[in-house]
Amino acid sequence: MTPKDIFVPASITQLKTIDPEEIRVVELSLPEDCQIDGKPYPIKDKMWPGTAFLSKPFGSRTQKFRRRMYTRSNFPSNHPGVLETVVNHTHAEKADTSIWWQTPEAQAYQSSGNKIDVLVRFNPETFECEIFENALHCDPHNLRLEADGEWQTMKYLAIALSTGITPFLSYLRYMKEMNFGKSNSKTGAHLTLIASAKRFEQLIAHEELLCLEKDYKQNFRYHPVLTRKWPEDWKFTKGRVVKAQQGIDGHEQYDIEPMKRIIPDLKNYHLRFCGGKIARDHIEQGLKQAGESPLSFRAEVW
Repeated sequence: MTPKDIFVPASITQLKTIDPEEIRVVELSLPEDCQIDGKPYPIKDKMWPGTAFLSKPFGSRTQKFRRRMYTRSNFPSNHPGVLETVVNHTHAEKADTSIWWQTPEAQAYQSSGNKIDVLVRFNPETFECEIFENALHCDPHNLRLEADGEWQTMKYLAIALSTGITPFLSYLRYMKEMNFGKSNSKTGAHLTLIASAKRFEQLIAHEELLCLEKDYKQNFRYHPVLTRKWPEDWKFTKGRVVKAQQGIDGHEQYDIEPMKRIIPDLKNYHLRFCGGKIARDHIEQGLKQAGESPLSFRAEVW
């Protein structure tokens, strides 16, 4: 028998503004069980880092509830059934739910105790409802973290544009809980995070990541990047880490030197990217033009 899809009502337990009308952290808390034909079945949170859940928020433009996938930024071990994500205003022509999450209407919706539906799947073999996740296996087009026993041996370079940091927050929070896979005989995983934002106020989990780097110097490096505006004493990269420019032959050239200044030995890293499709393409072309080949390249784009 195949699992059955069911939407359950989740409470909005947090709306934290990062940048007014632009970026908010959203937290949805699911009930402990799901009612099916009058019988309660437990909801199990088995989501893996780097995956997304499906919910039905409201749309400001369409005035309808819409199905939307949201990548999870936390990990369920300490707070099962509490789904955290980071949502931005996309400013796309057909932006809908991304607008609503930034508005006072979303806050009023939360204050009134209204719910947001989240998809779970009832498994008739286990008699449990499991939170739906968008990717059950790793492939080039998703950012599901490798399995236990594999990621602990890997070196990652993660490039996040704005809210593209979301899957990598899930990675890092899980890795921290697992002590980055370190033991007496193993150094564990290493992850360098390049997190790009337009200005300082839009950096997400900035203080948390600075503290994580301080506590795990051998396993984690944090490199925030600001592309539009930065403080006078900014010591990290200013501008884009991959720059597109017109070559003398009239063809587009993609300069990855800013990225190589952060990670000179790209060939020793597994590259992960989350952001816009155009930026992903620029990175791919820049690597090709520079003759650089990371150990692997997986990307999730919008």
